[in-house]
Amino acid sequence: MTKDPSRTPPRHVLRELRQEVGFCCPVSGCGSPYLTWHHFDPPWRCERHHRPQGMVALCREHADKADHGAFTNDQVRHLKKVGIDRSIHVKGRFDWMRRDILTVVAGNFFYNVSTVLEINGVKSIWFDRDEAGYLLLNLRMPTLADRPRAQIEQNAWLIAPDLDELVCPPHGRLVDVTYRNGDRFRIEFFNAEDSEFLSRRYGITLGWTSLDFPVTVAEIWETANGMPISLTPKSIEFATNKISGNIVEGEFLQAAIGLHLEGLDASQIFPPDF
Repeated sequence: MTKDPSRTPPRHVLRELRQEVGFCCPVSGCGSPYLTWHHFDPPWRCERHHRPQGMVALCREHADKADHGAFTNDQVRHLKKVGIDRSIHVKGRFDWMRRDILTVVAGNFFYNVSTVLEINGVKSIWFDRDEAGYLLLNLRMPTLADRPRAQIEQNAWLIAPDLDELVCPPHGRLVDVTYRNGDRFRIEFFNAEDSEFLSRRYGITLGWTSLDFPVTVAEIWETANGMPISLTPKSIEFATNKISGNIVEGEFLQAAIGLHLEGLDASQIFPPDF
């Protein structure tokens, strides 16, 4: 069955629907951040429309239930009204667990490196191994906002409020966060079948010695408004320097550091914990 592309709402409609419910499913006791959408007034089968007042953001489970009549229109309108009041922190978990992960941070490549990024002795992006040998991602997002931001602890992620946008599709491999002050964080997991796939995606020729394909990739970039360090999709920018296209390989050791940056006061750029 071919998916009808016209059923996907425009981006601005999806953003409005997600904001309306506080970026998590508004059904009582749910709170899942993995949102899709449901047409209820009128249903899609009756009219092909993308009017936000006749739609609601729900997790896939509750959207499927809504499509089959679980909720009345009045109940859905109530969910739209109270949803944002139920959201405090938005949280989820990456279920991508592998023994080997290629981490791509702002156009730089790290394979079997435990601490990918460290700023003035404080870890910002790093991995732990669990008892089964699987790599678990950790992240602390730098900011000048002096308030909690995105945080990942052993694959479990937590996003503080004050969001402008959070894109978190039901497939569970992408989290894209934008805060009202312009801070942004994005991570996506995917599988790369061969080196040609990576070369096409990043526009450079990559030479590997120990990388075994297919490989799971964790692609990360983040920017903080007003900060001299920025991890753009293509490079790490620090003051007047740009760092891009570096390949760091090695045995997974807790003491191994892929990239260490100096010159920033870590006590000022890492916000308080949740």
